[in-house]
Amino acid sequence: MAKLSVSLPDDLVRDLKEVAHGNVSAFVTAAVRNELDRLRLQAFVAELEDEVGHVDEAEVARYSALLAAAVASASAPSGETS
Repeated sequence: MAKLSVSLPDDLVRDLKEVAHGNVSAFVTAAVRNELDRLRLQAFVAELEDEVGHVDEAEVARYSALLAAAVASASAPSGETS
């Protein structure tokens, strides 16, 4: 594993130490990984929009609702449905 030195504003370091519960490295690793994933997804969406056109927000909302319902149904205990 590589080590990296970064500089952060004092107030951010205080906040980080409060929420990291003694494991700042793990917290920062997760935060950086999440941000990189978000940036990659953003680039992918931009590439798709270039290829197939702008996203229809109503369609996105419809599929988001379908996905949420499917996830809720899949995570419900046996015998229960949402």
